[in-house]
Amino acid sequence: MTYLLWAALLALAALAGLGAAWWGRSRFVRGRRALLAVAVFLAVGAAGGYLAHGPVAEMLAKSRLAAATARADDVFRTDGLLRALQQAEPERAGALHARLALALAAATDGEVLAVEQSLRADALREALAASFSRLPNASDEAAARLAQALLNALKALQDRDSLLCLGLLHPASAANAALTQDALARLEGSVRRDLESALALTLASSVIRPRSAPLPSKADAALADMFIENLPEFQQAYGNSKQVGALFEALAEPEQARSIAPETLCAFAQDLLRALLRMPPAERGPGLRRLLGAG
Repeated sequence: MTYLLWAALLALAALAGLGAAWWGRSRFVRGRRALLAVAVFLAVGAAGGYLAHGPVAEMLAKSRLAAATARADDVFRTDGLLRALQQAEPERAGALHARLALALAAATDGEVLAVEQSLRADALREALAASFSRLPNASDEAAARLAQALLNALKALQDRDSLLCLGLLHPASAANAALTQDALARLEGSVRRDLESALALTLASSVIRPRSAPLPSKADAALADMFIENLPEFQQAYGNSKQVGALFEALAEPEQARSIAPETLCAFAQDLLRALLRMPPAERGPGLRRLLGAG
């Protein structure tokens, strides 16, 4: 737009100079004076363009940013996950919104879709980390749906690259940020949609109708019963009780997780989620919110 403005000003100045020169051929201006008239008009046009460039460019930039901000508002209003993130984590959502508006303002028409897709990918990563931290105050239904969505996502990733499972298991870890981004980028179709829906429900339920975090003593007792009940199955697949305990601890400690073979940890996480989902209805929700929320 700036280049077009300059070109228009110079073109008008040149036309004005040529017109004055042509008009003066038969009356006031001859020969070199005709060229001088063209030069004067060009100089005046260039000077005017230079003086107008700053204010005009600033006006155009503000107008473009306003349009981009309105588009960002529309994206956040119509996308369920972004709307839930904005309700539950306004600071996270605000940073994403500002980044989207600036990116849209700088993008060409052909780049808008890619910019919005990139923003949604970043929002999914932010929502995953936020959901784990807000899960203790979410609903039991949200916890169950999130556990099932994570189970499906881990299964999909294990078939491609089990190392990416670490990205889903520890989304808040700075060391695993790249793994989390790659893991979410690999999720497709219903697996991705179910995860987005579960995250949106977790975030929304933690704000609209927040629940008290499960009582540690009661939830831990139920989790201990579940673990003891499934320990023989775990030992058959993963070794003695000490080895199973190390796997359990690795799910909560990103640094320790890297010392475990990723395919083993990914498989154990799936088996643990299945065991959690099999808990009695009265204990399943609090157990899931207690265990997954602590991670």
